[in-house]
Amino acid sequence: LTPITSISDTLLQLSHNTPTNVAAAEQPLPTGPLPEEVTQGLQTISSTGQSLMHFVESYRRFTSLPTPMPEVFGVKEFLQRMVHLSRHQYAAEGISFHVEVQPDDLLLYADEKLISQVMTNLLKNAIQAIGEQKATTYSPSARAMEQASGEINIRAYSNEAEAVVIEISNSGQQIPAEIAAHIFIPFFSTKPQGNGIGLSISRQIMRLSQGHLRLLPGIPTTFQLTFD
Repeated sequence: LTPITSISDTLLQLSHNTPTNVAAAEQPLPTGPLPEEVTQGLQTISSTGQSLMHFVESYRRFTSLPTPMPEVFGVKEFLQRMVHLSRHQYAAEGISFHVEVQPDDLLLYADEKLISQVMTNLLKNAIQAIGEQKATTYSPSARAMEQASGEINIRAYSNEAEAVVIEISNSGQQIPAEIAAHIFIPFFSTKPQGNGIGLSISRQIMRLSQGHLRLLPGIPTTFQLTFD
């Protein structure tokens, strides 16, 4: 796919270059605008190749998760670090984050790097949900559209079975029931640029970690991670 896409892009670029002598053939390289049918064909090859490469990379990520290497780490410090990274990575300066951990020294035995992927994905989705809420609340010309605002609440605690539970809630729009039923299906996405593997990978990581990931019913939109 890579050479096919590269060659089609090169041919499109050549149609806009000035004539160049080819030493081996001693003939000028054909230049000038390509026929419309040829241009459209090359553009189709290029865009299709890029889409397929994106799909293959997504599939590779979905099927190549490493074996978890669990260790004990502090939940509060971990969540605060995740919030800090997400706030800057996804331009969430207008969103307020609230982290509540009970007890304050709550510990978790899991693969911190893999769980970081889960938290990053859930926080990104929460930030995007708040942005979508903003877009439907204000007209495109409103100054308030310039920066989304809302709340993301993260609560961690130990339940009656002594399992560690982390809940991530956001003030964005509720996920419609017909969409909520499919959000964990690989490659299902309602986003134009989405690959549909974020939540499915997150659930797979939780299963590998002997845990569970689910969407709680009702409002606000809340995802719950349970580590048995």
